Amino acid sequence: MVSVAPEGHFVKWNGKKWVHDTEAEKMAQITQATQQKESLLALAALKIAPLQDAVDLDIATEAEAALLLAWKKCRVLLNRVDTSKPEWPPLPDIKAS
Repeated sequence: MVSVAPEGHFVKWNGKKWVHDTEAEKMAQITQATQQKESLLALAALKIAPLQDAVDLDIATEAEAALLLAWKKCRVLLNRVDTSKPEWPPLPDIKAS
């Protein structure tokens, strides 16, 4: 019977003592990165839709057209992110959109 509580979030009992569970930690990191990727892709889609409408209706300003291209590029780069070792692209200036 184990009488000492483990310290930390990612620990497992190896039969003799509590040890760091690197596999569980990595899986948690991948899950978190996957959720962040999905959230950022949803944000990009929300930003793209009205900008694309303006372009489609031929009423977009130069700034809107440029911002549309920036968000589309960002969405492509976000889609390419490997969640096992994420490197996040910069987001276009959100204040401008």
